[in-house]
Amino acid sequence: MKKYFLMFFVLIASLSSASYAQNTKTTVEDFNIFFDKFNSDSKFQVSRVIFPLKYQVNNEDFELTDYTMSKDKYKVLTLNRKSDEKYLKRTLSIKKHKATLQQRGLDNGIYVDYIFELKDNKWFLKTWIDQST
Repeated sequence: MKKYFLMFFVLIASLSSASYAQNTKTTVEDFNIFFDKFNSDSKFQVSRVIFPLKYQVNNEDFELTDYTMSKDKYKVLTLNRKSDEKYLKRTLSIKKHKATLQQRGLDNGIYVDYIFELKDNKWFLKTWIDQST
């Protein structure tokens, strides 16, 4: 009887550890927690940007032009600064694997979208599109 009890115990223990491992792998990072840390910790931010960073910016003729930025040229962003709210409206749209932060200027020509992507259950800045005038 002890033998069966021990086999049952080992079976239950292995199933629960496998279930725990599966649950920890599938836990998706909360975007809001990620975004707060992204804006407050520069090392974390750099670790969560997909390099080489591909982005688009209006050129002198107001045509969107593709650019690529290496890690050594990247400048840390602050996308949640409260003082910006008097001249900037932010709208955040979070979908299953994509989040878009729209920044629209209030009578100042700012028009930028920052696009984040969920990759291996972690959020990363994938690109941005700056159509500011």
